[in-house]
Amino acid sequence: MNTSTISKTLRLSSDDYYRIHMEIINPILPVKLSHKEIEILSIFMSFTGTLAENRFSTTGKKLVREKLKLSHQSLSNYIISLSKKGFLINNNNELSLLPILFPNNKEQIYLIKLINNA
Repeated sequence: MNTSTISKTLRLSSDDYYRIHMEIINPILPVKLSHKEIEILSIFMSFTGTLAENRFSTTGKKLVREKLKLSHQSLSNYIISLSKKGFLINNNNELSLLPILFPNNKEQIYLIKLINNA
């Protein structure tokens, strides 16, 4: 490994895995997410099984509200904001996350190269 390469391995819980992933990619997204939007998306992303099939179901939204202690209206406002920013897609009145946001399930490697043109 080159001495100018910075490397770090993080072993995370499922919730933290998706939150940290979103925090890492947020600076390179065309539209930035707020801290709360990252928290909300990461919880929806962490769903597995039948919840993952329809993340934005009544049950899914209830779990997010409870976990983040949000009101129904507050979560609705965040969902509207995330839709306007293009991170949520509405297909036949069913919301889904923009597929590009998902990391690999078990491990994600990032390579970011900075060049100083000074």
